[in-house]
Amino acid sequence: MVDLAWPDWWSEEAESSPSARAELRFALARRLGLDAKVLLEEDEPRFAWRAATFKHLSATSKREREAMISYGTSIARTVLAAAPRQGMPNNLTAQSLRERLLAGTRFVALPDLLSYCWAIGIPTMSLKVFPIKSKRMCAMATRVRNRYAILLARESKFPAQLAYYVAHELGHIALGHLSDNPAVIDADDPLRATDRDDPEEIAADRFALELLAGDPDPHVLTDARKFTAASLAKAAIQSAPDLRIEPGTLALCFGYSTGRWNKTVAALRRIYPQDRSVGPYINQVAFSQIPDGALSHEAEQYLRGATGTSR
Repeated sequence: MVDLAWPDWWSEEAESSPSARAELRFALARRLGLDAKVLLEEDEPRFAWRAATFKHLSATSKREREAMISYGTSIARTVLAAAPRQGMPNNLTAQSLRERLLAGTRFVALPDLLSYCWAIGIPTMSLKVFPIKSKRMCAMATRVRNRYAILLARESKFPAQLAYYVAHELGHIALGHLSDNPAVIDADDPLRATDRDDPEEIAADRFALELLAGDPDPHVLTDARKFTAASLAKAAIQSAPDLRIEPGTLALCFGYSTGRWNKTVAALRRIYPQDRSVGPYINQVAFSQIPDGALSHEAEQYLRGATGTSR
């Protein structure tokens, strides 16, 4: 991550220049979310942003949590500075958004969510580089002044899974969960979380499920033991048009309702036979939405490095 943040103009000649060394510290501070004043004083680094609400977080040190917050916030600030500024609708509900999206598509899927988020000024990107190797967050919603961004840090080969993460973070934003803290970090997969006693997480779950499936509390009304992975995938594909629910989302509803995640993942592999990660597609959409020239060369280079996106 430090290599990624290090500016490409740095050289042996620059090392002998006090102004260049100062600019290096400011550049690193901006990109890593560090307090520039402390770096200039050559003291122990201190993270610039330290407030956030963590969900489903296991044992993690205070310094690691601050690293997650500051790195994510610095990425969000960079992309928000370049993203078109749009207004988020007032009183956004899952049902009203679902009806709006279904007016132009068969079911609510990842491309629809990405298009909508960018259309209302909420940049959404998938991170490839992350500060904590041992504990990667799943997703993060962050607020910079009165604007928002969604960052994903859990890779998947199943579009419906990442669509759920985006819908869940959008729920945190729409429901006002960022009004007191500038960030909400879901450290683990909210779909498979076992500690379901957090009111905000329950509300964001219900928002996502209602948006994607039309029901905030979906239940599979059948004997789950009768389904093999193959029959589950087939049933999801066949039922999708009538229910207006994307097949992968139907499979996730099965897992959410029954807890049979091994069977669900096996079915998802059949629904999405292409063996490739979805993150690059999310970032391809992201860079297509940023106007030409809105990012400086260094900022674009940093964002592409952080997201693992080539030109």
